[in-house]
Parts: sequence; structure tokens; C-alpha cells
Amino acid sequence: MTTTNAKFITKDFKEGETLFTQGDDGDYIFMIINGSVEVRKTTSGRTECIARVSSGDIIGEMAVLMDEPRCASAVALEPTRVIMVRDRTLRLALLNNDLPILKPLTSQLILRFKEAQQQAEYYRRKHKKLEQEYARLKERLLQYEKHEDN
Repeated sequence: MTTTNAKFITKDFKEGETLFTQGDDGDYIFMIINGSVEVRKTTSGRTECIARVSSGDIIGEMAVLMDEPRCASAVALEPTRVIMVRDRTLRLALLNNDLPILKPLTSQLILRFKEAQQQAEYYRRKHKKLEQEYARLKERLLQYEKHEDN
């Protein structure tokens, strides 16, 4: 079932049905009304689940906002109803601040930004630890080499 009005489309997806595919144009963002969706990314021929989302979550916004192809695919894990907001509708709403989805979208983007910051910090710390371990191992190797020369 699909219903349409001037600003959005409500659409039902069956279990296993694809909402969007990695590499496609980002024509819509999707707000999940009910059900659940798995977001999958394929890299080097290997597909992995990068997120599971459900009611109230928004997906597909990065391709629309960045005007780039989809970086992942989304598949319904169960019967799922979504609100689809067209890219041009979102852009006009951002300019005019007149679409109810803007507040949850902004919250979603802030949450993703915070998660990205946490991941970046984790990898910075991990990188620093690896550099320290490398320096220790290098020093031990140099000591061993000096010991052998004597």
C-alpha cells in the first residue's frame, strides 16, 4: 500500500523487500513508522550488516544531503511502513524550516555525528597505543642488535 500527499509518500515494504540499494541515487529519505530494517554495506564482494533500525529511525539521509549515491542498501526485516520524503522536498523544507520531519532528522544527524566522533576517538587512542607498542618493540630490537654486536 502506498499513499501520497504533496510532501511525502507512505509506503509498505514486505519482509525481505529492498527499500534502496547501495550505489543508487538518493532520491528519498526514509522515516520508519513501524517494522524494522537492516542496513547492509558491500565491500570487496562481502556484505555485512552495519545497522538495524526500527520505528522512529531515519535512514537514507546522507545520500540526499550529500547528493551522492547510496553508500549502503536497506532491506525490510519484517513488514515495514515508512514515510518517504523526496530530496527536493527536504531541501525546500531545510530552506523554509517547514517540514515536521526536520526535528527528528536533525536529532538523527546529531546522534550519528556523536557516534562518529566516539569511533574516531577510539581509533585515535588505538593508533596511539599501537605507535607506543611499535616504539617499544623497535627499542627492544635495537637493544638486541647492539647486544649482538658486542
